Amino acid sequence: MKKRVVLPLTSIFAFTAFAGTAAADHEGREFMVELTPDEETMNVESDAMGQVHFEVSEDGDSLMYSIHAEHLDDAVAGHLHSGAEGEDGPVELFLFENDEPMNYDGEVASGMLTEDDLVGDMTWEEVSMGLVAGEIYANLHTEEYPDGELRGQLDQDAQDAAMMPEEMPQTGMGGTGNGDWMTAFWASITALAGGTAALFIRRKNQA
Repeated sequence: MKKRVVLPLTSIFAFTAFAGTAAADHEGREFMVELTPDEETMNVESDAMGQVHFEVSEDGDSLMYSIHAEHLDDAVAGHLHSGAEGEDGPVELFLFENDEPMNYDGEVASGMLTEDDLVGDMTWEEVSMGLVAGEIYANLHTEEYPDGELRGQLDQDAQDAAMMPEEMPQTGMGGTGNGDWMTAFWASITALAGGTAALFIRRKNQA
């Protein structure tokens, strides 16, 4: 005779509250996902690279996206999969699908996803919880690599990347890319401090 496990009401309410909170936490989140062959679980040799910008609506009911790729040949489809970093998982949402393989060197696709677009076993709430947990990834598939040529995780790093400025503000210090703007800014502060110290020493010696 099997014993039936009965959970206390407090445990049930706690789990329900956690699920509701986790689902709500995805609202308004943004992700800037770098797509690389190195993220694939299979061995992929490719010069292609890409990036996807995702933005969850404030009500959490939709997900906007825009995909760009360089040197991506014979692409057939792009998906959002459920799965942790380094693990393969099922397709949950389609990003694009081509009737014929296509080459890309720029914009690939853009659009909006909602609950009606789900194709896997997960509910929209479960996908939302996956976004919060960093267990959703984007995958671009090609003829040569049908299991995926470019992949990137929607994780905390992708959220941090979405918060970075696109370019350094024009302050007369010279333009740089977003990867070097902080370095350039700190270098200018250091140079200013060094110049100020030199001026102070020169005036002290003249006194």
